[in-house]
Amino acid sequence: MDRVLDNSKQWNQLFQVELKRVMIHAILHFLGYDDKKIKSKKLMRKKEEFYLILFQ
Repeated sequence: MDRVLDNSKQWNQLFQVELKRVMIHAILHFLGYDDKKIKSKKLMRKKEEFYLILFQ
């Protein structure tokens, strides 16, 4: 939770939105997505944004 709070402040984002992003990020890892390389990191970020929009 501390990391989520720090991220929300750093990126000027609501805590709830950042919490959802972190949860989505974790689920994507669980599903096999990786963010170690630039290309896969971009794909993962795109997926995060897609699923965040569904929450709105």
